[in-house]
Amino acid sequence: MSKTAKFIPIGLAAFVLAFCLHPLQVDALTIAPAYVDHSLNPGDTVIESLQVMNDQAEAVTVYPTVLNFTSGDDEQGTPRFYSASEDPYGTALARWVTVSGDKLVLAPQQRASVLFTINIPQDAQPGGHYGAVALSSSPPGSAGSGVGVQYQLAELVLVNVSGEVRERGSVAEFGFEKPKLWYEHLPIGFFLRYENSGNTHLRPTGELVISDRFGRQAASIKVNEEFKSVLPMSIRRFQSQWGHDLRDDESATGFLAGLAREYRHFALGTYKASLFLDDGPQNKVLAGEREFSVWPWRLMAVGGAVAVVALIILVWSIRTYVRAAIRRRSQKGATGH
Repeated sequence: MSKTAKFIPIGLAAFVLAFCLHPLQVDALTIAPAYVDHSLNPGDTVIESLQVMNDQAEAVTVYPTVLNFTSGDDEQGTPRFYSASEDPYGTALARWVTVSGDKLVLAPQQRASVLFTINIPQDAQPGGHYGAVALSSSPPGSAGSGVGVQYQLAELVLVNVSGEVRERGSVAEFGFEKPKLWYEHLPIGFFLRYENSGNTHLRPTGELVISDRFGRQAASIKVNEEFKSVLPMSIRRFQSQWGHDLRDDESATGFLAGLAREYRHFALGTYKASLFLDDGPQNKVLAGEREFSVWPWRLMAVGGAVAVVALIILVWSIRTYVRAAIRRRSQKGATGH
């Protein structure tokens, strides 16, 4: 990929919630939806809208502008934005998007729409194209519209243009978030690094099946349940977890604290994690397997100690009973003579 693109950071909210279905919110402004996704043909035209809500007690003015974006380097789906005039990757969309109106004044508690049109040219390159309709607190090109300050909210626009579309995805890596020789308790975290080497965005989904040493299913965990996208020529990391988050203080140390965690988040034995990803309708492909063990040694030690004490008490009780029985029999024998 070219290194000449001038990337523009566009607000933490757009970073964190990109590719999700939830509204984006910064301060007292809310926009929805977070993204739109279309599969279009060359020559198609689509009209879309961005809903903006001013939740604060005073009027606010925002200026819509169109940008391009690509995948960031953090493998978390964080978009990197760049200007509408650049197309270093051949995936730009902004030049095909037209926004109606150059500014929007919102009264307190007012909701309004920003309309924009997507015009796909007849000679459009097949595959994925990615842009964003961003809202700025300053007019584009003004003195107060510096990089990192100007943009607050952005709705992502994903378009797949029909034609010679290559959908090529693969598992780059599958493993444990915190690899250990053995685990003491749940939860256990897994990660999937999914690589998209095609020319359009993909949304890998599937499930992570946990089974014990006898093949019995212990858990089934959805993979990419939020239906997040992986852009072309990028890798995205997905995380899954078996077991609920620890509700006690993980920073607590000592034998008793560890014992409590093992009791509350119990698992025991050798397990296998099998990753299945969708590969077409009703077809799941085994994409990776990992084996691991869970040995709650504190709980096992306490349980063993309790068992030993119980055994000692049982043996002592039996011996006491037997001796008492022998004594009684001896006493009866002596009385009989």
